[in-house]
Amino acid sequence: MQRLIIIIWFAIAACLLPVQAAEEVTELYQHRVQVNSQAASERNAALQDALQATLLKLTGDSSVIEHPAVAEAMRNVRNFIVQYGYQQDEQLWLWAQFDQPQVDRLIQQAGSGIWSNIRPKLLIWLVVEEQNLSRNLMASDSEAIIVQQLRNAARQRGLPIQLPLLDLNDTMTLSVIDVWARFMDTIRFASARYSADGIVVARVYQTDPSSAISDTWMADWTLNFGELRWSGEVTAMDKSELGSKVISAVTEELAQRYRIGTEADVINRWQITIHNLTSLETTIAAEQLLMNLPAILDVQLIGYGNHAARFELTMQADPARIRQAIDLSKRLQPVDTENSAEFRWVTTQ
Repeated sequence: MQRLIIIIWFAIAACLLPVQAAEEVTELYQHRVQVNSQAASERNAALQDALQATLLKLTGDSSVIEHPAVAEAMRNVRNFIVQYGYQQDEQLWLWAQFDQPQVDRLIQQAGSGIWSNIRPKLLIWLVVEEQNLSRNLMASDSEAIIVQQLRNAARQRGLPIQLPLLDLNDTMTLSVIDVWARFMDTIRFASARYSADGIVVARVYQTDPSSAISDTWMADWTLNFGELRWSGEVTAMDKSELGSKVISAVTEELAQRYRIGTEADVINRWQITIHNLTSLETTIAAEQLLMNLPAILDVQLIGYGNHAARFELTMQADPARIRQAIDLSKRLQPVDTENSAEFRWVTTQ
């Protein structure tokens, strides 16, 4: 009875928390790589690694690295660089800023698209089954290597993630067994307090020695994102590698849905109305948000009245793909699902 009362109290408290949405990822066209020295021989390889990482962060598409146009760009990596330099903390880093128009054209030549800087935030429930078959649920403050690798991969891919606190709220709401068994009703209930856009449940365990799998460790994962659901498996010889592999697989699925490819020979125009623009500042902010979306060539304010602005977007993409990117924004919410061109500006507190 006491447990039920506590759970009900937590549910009421969760309802009072502010609702968050997707996050804006910055520095998409720059990257830094750890180096041992400032020698010219190491510099060129590091710049190539930085460009490759930037392409993966922008597209979420691993196959783009294998395209001949990208291979040629790697050989001439300096042509894509705006500036670079070295940074020193506990380690030495080479930092590079890449030319956005050139990188965008390269992605287009490679037949891929760009994932908007507005990206969903994911809550990750990660359970690791050890060799002795004990199971551990990983918390946000875990220092396990698999968690560190997971965080590093998410940072490199530009994917906002969070692990649960596993405090009293969590432990009173669900158990390791709930997560391992994927009892989604319980997991969603426990996840509500984190206000994430999607939930990843990942399980790590040893592979069956009698199977045809050569790797000794496996992770299966599911991604619940609104009404959408994806799942998959990754394997490795070392379980610590599975964190980054899960992130890569999840990113591939999400980016495929939200990546915006440019259609060089097709120019579309789309008019949208944004309500609740009560000042010049908010109107300019809305215009800037639209202009920052991939494949947008121009944004024109064509009408304003009653705190509503009408914009015409000129784009090299299908409006439906742009709408998907807008739907992830914290600042724009659809007014009516039947009218895909009506949005409301959300004022942050």
